[in-house]
Amino acid sequence: MKKIVVIGADGLLGSKIINTHLKNYEIVGTYHKNKPVFEKTFQLDITNKKQVESLKKLNPDIIIHTASLTNVDYCEDNREEAWDVNVKGTENILEVSEKIRNKIIFLSTDYIFDGKNGPYSEGEELNPINYYGKTKLECEKLVKSSRLEYIIVRTTVLYGWGKNRLNFVTWVIDELKNGRKIKVVRDQYGTPTLADNLAEVILELILHDKRGIYNVAGSSLVNRYEFALKIADIFELNKGLITPVTSEELNQRAPRPKRGGLKIDKIKKEMRVKLLTIEEGLFEMKKQARIEC
Repeated sequence: MKKIVVIGADGLLGSKIINTHLKNYEIVGTYHKNKPVFEKTFQLDITNKKQVESLKKLNPDIIIHTASLTNVDYCEDNREEAWDVNVKGTENILEVSEKIRNKIIFLSTDYIFDGKNGPYSEGEELNPINYYGKTKLECEKLVKSSRLEYIIVRTTVLYGWGKNRLNFVTWVIDELKNGRKIKVVRDQYGTPTLADNLAEVILELILHDKRGIYNVAGSSLVNRYEFALKIADIFELNKGLITPVTSEELNQRAPRPKRGGLKIDKIKKEMRVKLLTIEEGLFEMKKQARIEC
């Protein structure tokens, strides 16, 4: 039986992957602080070379590297830590992987683009405008220059249910449920992606032995304000609490790509996968919430 190690199984995406049953594969997860409710997991600090060396004992066929500092404003203000986790952590994983000779699947972002002419295809010019995007671009370069078989999966605006994993959708739901007013930008566009859907497609990429760079994102291009309104509609919450603002009015610490998002033509052409619209993704979340209740 082949073995997959998911780095970052305590994250939103990692938790979805380790809970997916993949025939003929054993899945093992690592976590940094919050142990997932999953039997085969162990604690790992990817910035600690000695700890990362322990992956050799597992001898995985595939490593799915999802661990990252993704808070864009935090990365902007804490650049040394962002570099240590995102870049040096990836270097450590790649060094061990080259000894094992496993395949690497690395999770990247549309923030490696400047957001002037999105959504973007896989081959367009890379030009990050914030520090988080710069660290992820550096990681992509490291993966490409390694001697490993690799898949770089670029995604964007990841959302879904996850224990202690706040994201845009869960934030909007929580704020509106508690009757709190929120300000949401109307000039930042993206292609929001349900984490469950992304996990399914990553496993399909593995089963089809794909290599190279793939955009895997939702099929709806919307701005954050439109997205928030749709969340309120589907979860039957008060849209009147949502106020549209510009990026300048919100004054976020790190600059954001305004016209971001990802084109998914390549993966749809090569593989028969379903990438959800925001309506489909949100209804799936609503269905999951009902089941859990």
